[in-house]
Amino acid sequence: MRVSAGMHDLRNLYARANACVACHQNVDVDTLKAGHPMLVFELDSQSINEPKHWRDDDPAIGPRSWLVGQAVALREIAWALGQAPANGRTELLEQENALAWLLDKTSFGGDLSKLSAFPGIQLSADGIAKRAVKWSPTNDELMSILRTFASAESEFVPSQSSAELSFSRAQRLTLALERLSVALGFGEKIDKELNALGQDVQRHYDFDSAAFAQHLRELRAKLQ
Repeated sequence: MRVSAGMHDLRNLYARANACVACHQNVDVDTLKAGHPMLVFELDSQSINEPKHWRDDDPAIGPRSWLVGQAVALREIAWALGQAPANGRTELLEQENALAWLLDKTSFGGDLSKLSAFPGIQLSADGIAKRAVKWSPTNDELMSILRTFASAESEFVPSQSSAELSFSRAQRLTLALERLSVALGFGEKIDKELNALGQDVQRHYDFDSAAFAQHLRELRAKLQ
């Protein structure tokens, strides 16, 4: 009865991601032109920062929320790209590339980066979100993904990609590293390294990809 009245059943993580990400990920092009920053939404940390009104006892809810949220964010950005004018696509393309790149480093991604935004990436991202709702990763699986993320320093060499794209990737990667380390229960042990990465992605206009790569190396060494 409540759903038919227009409410969302947020016990379903896919429905929760749709309700949150659809509003908090995409910004109208005219609003961006007026100076509003591009949003980078991540469902798991948002659920912590704006506490839910219920308790989740599932130990995998954190990484599952992260994965579902990132997949839905990619789907929504791919949709927005299809609606955007030619002169309003650059930042969306960078965000799409960053999310596809990140998800390709998990067992769910495959070759998202090689697909077209519509319908390829849009449909694939939605499929990932639906499958990820049932994801119950082991600590070993989470650790493997975390180490894969922390080993990406070679992809932040300045000549590899534009500064803007590197920054978008670094933002998404930093959020992922933080959420997975929290899920594994040792976020405080690598707090110094995570804080350094977080400082690196505070501002796009002075982002230093070489410094970010160095901080990734330091994190990887700590994980080993």
